[in-house]
Formats: sequence, C-alpha cells, structure tokens
Amino acid sequence: MIGTLAWLALAGAAVALECGCRASHGRWPDLVAIASALWSRPAGRIVLIATWTFVGWHLFARYTVPR
Repeated sequence: MIGTLAWLALAGAAVALECGCRASHGRWPDLVAIASALWSRPAGRIVLIATWTFVGWHLFARYTVPR
C-alpha cells in the first residue's frame, strides 16, 4: 500500500509540475520541452529509456503479477 501511495504521489507531483509550468506562460519549460531537450542527446535518450523501463516494469510487476 505504501508503494501505491508513493506512485500516486509521484504522479500527482508530475501533474502539479506540469500545471505550474503551463501557468508560468513560458517562464519554466514544461515536461514535453524537457523530454525533447533530453531526447536530442544520446545520454538523454538513455536516461529517458531507462526511466520509462523502470517505471513501466515496476508498475507492471506491481499490478499484474498475482500474489
């Protein structure tokens, strides 16, 4: 249950960050701009793919594997 709450808190923080960035009217980059900047570099691609894999694997293993 604590893991679920942590994932929900992380998702909520991402949504709050995105809303704050969009409300700043370009003062701060939103998540799409950050991801685009990271994707343009090879090391950034590795970071994004590793993050996507980590989150995907943990959500998959957490919610689809029966106990």
